[in-house]
Amino acid sequence: MDDLLDKLKEIDGITNKIGEKFLINLIENLDKFNLLNEILQELKENYKNCEICNFYKMNNTCVFCDNNKRDQNLVCVLTSKREARKLLNSEYRGIVHILRGEINLNKNISPDTIQIDKLFARINKDTEVLLATNLTFNGEVTANYIISVIKDKCKKITRLARGIPFGGSLDYIDEETLINAIENRKIIKK
Repeated sequence: MDDLLDKLKEIDGITNKIGEKFLINLIENLDKFNLLNEILQELKENYKNCEICNFYKMNNTCVFCDNNKRDQNLVCVLTSKREARKLLNSEYRGIVHILRGEINLNKNISPDTIQIDKLFARINKDTEVLLATNLTFNGEVTANYIISVIKDKCKKITRLARGIPFGGSLDYIDEETLINAIENRKIIKK
């Protein structure tokens, strides 16, 4: 069992506890093997990584790159496919570019490691780049690096607004978040 757990933990997101729960569930419900096989076969046959944006293609079609209804001049830069899926379910109508992580010099993750050059190749004078990297130190380093390289190569660079989340209370908001919320306030009436 420990060997199987170690192999499962090689998959991102599977912890010891989740892996153990998964394996025990399969042992107790042997009929779920067929379901698992179906899922794995479907993934193997119909899904692959999009060479352009790093999202995934289903049946050789990327919902971002191959959709001519999307604004090809608005590129949202994200760090993961999960974030892109969330964006897909929103009202965002541009395309995406998914970095494979963020720059982290302490872990030897450089711009080359996260395939940032593929992003630069997609940008031209008509492009607006919407930076949606995480609001962490590494996310800011990544965003600042991108800005430094593309500032003269695109029409506009924007960043997701920062501030108080819906349902948030001022009592629990840190000072930096409050300052960002004030700086990024929306005009209701002029």
